[in-house]
Amino acid sequence: MSLTIETIAINRYAPSGSEGIHLYSNGLEGGSHLTLGQLSIAVCMRAAAEYEAQSVLKMNRMTSGSELLSKASGYMAVVADDEVESWSALKTAIMNELSIPADSLPDDINTYKKRMTAVAALKAKVDSLTQTQQTDMIDLQTLVNRRDVAFSTSSNMVRALGSSMDGNAGNF
Repeated sequence: MSLTIETIAINRYAPSGSEGIHLYSNGLEGGSHLTLGQLSIAVCMRAAAEYEAQSVLKMNRMTSGSELLSKASGYMAVVADDEVESWSALKTAIMNELSIPADSLPDDINTYKKRMTAVAALKAKVDSLTQTQQTDMIDLQTLVNRRDVAFSTSSNMVRALGSSMDGNAGNF
């Protein structure tokens, strides 16, 4: 008696390794094999778990994006209201925290025009972050919907397999 392992890919981007379902067989007729229903349930549950993991990553990204958006809005309000004590220190913080290039920000903000240039650079960053947040929210909704469909499909298959086994047991 020999034990054989066959890997069935469940992800077209990673057809082997941890992304596969391993089917074990003892090589004998009538040995332990997964039925098509069991395999389908395993694939659906693996897909649901993958969607869940991607959703968590997306939510973490959205949280950090919200923090950046809040910082950018705060900096924009400070600059627009002319409440800046040290522009060079604030400019350095803006460049480091928000990744705004130095050439987008003026060297000083002692005139209205220069202050509005700084506000425009911050507004562009806020707009960019807002657009990214909206895109991430759509992606998250898509992932959650896919996860729900995968769970629903596996649940329906479990229900169908249970009904089938009940029917077969009743026939005996």
